[in-house]
Amino acid sequence: MNENLEKDCCKDCCNDEIKDLSDQELDNKENNNENLNDNGETVEDKDNIIVEEDISSLKQELQKTQEERDQYLSMAQRLQAEFDNFRKRNRAAVSQAYEESALETVEKFLPVLDNLERALESSKDNESAQVQAICKGVEMVVKQFTDILAKMGIEEIDALGQPFDPMYHDAVMQVEAENEEQKNTVVEVLLKGYKTENKVIRYSMVKVAN
Repeated sequence: MNENLEKDCCKDCCNDEIKDLSDQELDNKENNNENLNDNGETVEDKDNIIVEEDISSLKQELQKTQEERDQYLSMAQRLQAEFDNFRKRNRAAVSQAYEESALETVEKFLPVLDNLERALESSKDNESAQVQAICKGVEMVVKQFTDILAKMGIEEIDALGQPFDPMYHDAVMQVEAENEEQKNTVVEVLLKGYKTENKVIRYSMVKVAN
């Protein structure tokens, strides 16, 4: 009798365990069904898809932003380069205008230098002490004048005895050459010419042998 009782107890325990397992499986199945959407996807899968779509969209926006940034940067660099070129051109134009203005001013003073030198030339044979004293003063002024020209990069054009060069000489008179070597040579300077390294301020007025 005791044996039958024990068997019945074991049977009841087994049935209870089987029932508990069945109930748990049913609950799990119901929970899984609750997490499924109309397409058979779980809520977790759907959330993952949404997150991936958001990440993809953010990547596209980031790429677009980076491309726009590169375009603006390139535009800014071009504008900077154009401004630098403009500033250089403007500086060069101002410098050139200043130089041309200075040379024009010098050209207006050259007749004064011419007259001072003519005065010295006409007085060189005068032995009067008073005249010689004046000549020394004039010589000092002429030297000061030519020193200033030299500091400005202005020099006298070498003409006397040189082959005639239309780039620097203006032939206002012609004479017959005394020999073959003298042909096309400057035999007299009627008015001195001056130049800078790149520009003639005034052409030398010369007499040329032909």
